[in-house]
Amino acid sequence: MPDSTVASAQLAELVDQPVNAADLADLRRLQRAAFDAAEAILAGETLDCAGINALAADSTARVEVVVPEGIPQRQLVWTDASVASALARRVVEELGMLDHDRLRQCARPECDLLFYDTTRSRTRRWHAEDPCGWRERQRTHRTRRS
Repeated sequence: MPDSTVASAQLAELVDQPVNAADLADLRRLQRAAFDAAEAILAGETLDCAGINALAADSTARVEVVVPEGIPQRQLVWTDASVASALARRVVEELGMLDHDRLRQCARPECDLLFYDTTRSRTRRWHAEDPCGWRERQRTHRTRRS
C-alpha cells in the first residue's frame, strides 16, 4: 500500500477525510479482509466477517429528520472514527446487498481482477472489454487461424 499522501489521493472519492500514517495498518487489514471475503464468496464458502466488523465498529450513526420537498424523512448521519472504519462500514453495506452469484473473476487467465456482473443474462466473462475482452477474442482468432 502507498504512503498516506498517495492513499489520500486514491481514496478521495470514497472518504471525506485524509489518510494519515496511523490509518495505513488498518487499511491494510481491511484490504486483506475484503480480499478474503471475495475469495470465500467465489469459492462458495462461509464468510468470516469478524475482521471487517471489527474495523467498522468505530462507525456510529444517528437518526435525523430531513424535509426534502416538504416531506419529512429519516436520514442516518454517520460518524466514522477513521478512514478505515468508514471504508469498513461501506464494505459491510455492500456485502449486505451483494448478490453473491454475480461476483466473478475475470475469465482471462492473465487477469486476477474481480467484477460484479450486472448483465441481465449473467454471462459477462471479463472485468472489462478493454483490454481483457478484446485480448481473449484476439487469442481465440489467432488459435483458429493456426
